[in-house]
Amino acid sequence: MPVERSGRAQYTDILTALRDIVAADSADAVVRAALTSARATARADAAFWMDAHADGLRMVAGSGLSQPEAHALSHIPPDRGLGGEVLRSGGPVSTPDYGADPRAIPRMRQLLEREGLVSAAAVPVSGAGHIDSVLYVVSRARRPFESAELRALAGLASMAGELRGRAAERARVAQSLRTLEDDRERTRAERELFLAAAESMLTGAGVDHCLELAGDTLGGSLHLDGPNAGPAQPPVDGRRTTVCVRQFRVPGTGDATLTLRGAAATGDDSVRVLAALVGMDLARHRAALETEIRLTDHLVRSLLDGSKDELRRLWHRALLVGLDLGVPRAVVAVGGDRPVDRALLDTLSRRVRSRVPDAQLTTFEGDAFVLWPLRGHAESSSLATHLATIVEECRPHALGAGIGPVCRRAEDYPAAVREARFALRVGVHGLHERTVVTVESLGMYRLFAHVGGVDAVAAAAEETLAPVLRADSRDGSDLLHTLQTYLEKDRRAAETARALHVHVNTLRYRIERVGKLLRVDLDDPDARFFLLLALRLSTVVGRRDGH
Repeated sequence: MPVERSGRAQYTDILTALRDIVAADSADAVVRAALTSARATARADAAFWMDAHADGLRMVAGSGLSQPEAHALSHIPPDRGLGGEVLRSGGPVSTPDYGADPRAIPRMRQLLEREGLVSAAAVPVSGAGHIDSVLYVVSRARRPFESAELRALAGLASMAGELRGRAAERARVAQSLRTLEDDRERTRAERELFLAAAESMLTGAGVDHCLELAGDTLGGSLHLDGPNAGPAQPPVDGRRTTVCVRQFRVPGTGDATLTLRGAAATGDDSVRVLAALVGMDLARHRAALETEIRLTDHLVRSLLDGSKDELRRLWHRALLVGLDLGVPRAVVAVGGDRPVDRALLDTLSRRVRSRVPDAQLTTFEGDAFVLWPLRGHAESSSLATHLATIVEECRPHALGAGIGPVCRRAEDYPAAVREARFALRVGVHGLHERTVVTVESLGMYRLFAHVGGVDAVAAAAEETLAPVLRADSRDGSDLLHTLQTYLEKDRRAAETARALHVHVNTLRYRIERVGKLLRVDLDDPDARFFLLLALRLSTVVGRRDGH
């Protein structure tokens, strides 16, 4: 039974509740204060608030109910019960005995019976020109609700509905302001990030460093993936996906993508800006690399040509590619049976620069040229070993290397380039195939680098020895070897015969035949010199007949 209270005390309670409604700072607080005020106004034991939805009325909050499951059980289908009548009529309704009322809903009847509640009243809560909710008051005593009470409840509900709407609007505005502030702060942070990333890229920091910086700022991780990476798969934790993964195309790179893991709050446009920055930086590096390659090509060609006009401009070009012509550098020619293409040059560049970062490489007439800096004796002595390892690492390409002299002035390079190419050709085409040949190991033969190179030397040797070569090829004889042994033994017949395992008379017959074929007098010192030179050159550079 409700406790009887004096009219003044009840009036005080109503004013206090109304003050609480007006002072409420949120929609939920308005509802709670309205329920307290409704109970005081109608002298009710309990009250609850239900919002109207498409499928009926659902409880929002209750006051005075002892069973918490009331929230879950109290769902009124549309157009049924006291609430349904309120929605249809737009006015307050009441009943002194809900259990006996034909409008009662079985589920709600059971709820009120468990609570010991008997009489009930419901009034509309209007907002924006339509009924949004229904306010209920219930009492344990069986009694009718007077019309004055219902009017007071309706007025209270109307005021509470308006205040609730205003509170909800304030909450929406506050949320919008917070969202705007968050967006502003995020925009500021992203702007600072873009500036920091651009500055970092312009000062030479790598893309990986910039992406790590961006990932820390955005609260995720950023990775640059190539065209064969495929779609990124989000990591899965147990039964559910835990990380947001997005991919963005990097402009100007074909199929490269920027993958963002996490940072779900970051907008796509922000990551697209980062992807564009990455694309611009890659394009800048690519342009710088292409410029360096072109300048280096021009530089090496100028060094190779050795014209005075070009040499005057070398210092400017050398500065552009970061090449200090004051540093001693060995000129190295690298090549094989096939021309060195761009892909192979890139491979050589990586191998060489992993050992000497400031080396310069380019291609010229099918060969790769390396300007290898040498700052001490240790570097000079280890150069051949480094090159042998690099050539081995480039397999299956069959390559050789020719090491030219060390250059200390721009004027030294033209001769060094020719000698390096000559050493390379000797290693690739000589009878004794060698991977790395130094020009010093050729001795006086290096002079032939300046009179036509390997092809000219091989042609001259072949022309001198051609009659003997044709006879050996036609008859299966061994006249060339006989001649070389005879001359190297200083024409001592007995010693030569023993070396060849033949009779002295056989040797004399062969030597006589060689003299007739070559039309030379082997007793003539000049003739013997040129024949021995041709034989030695054919050993150094090889012969075009493949022997």
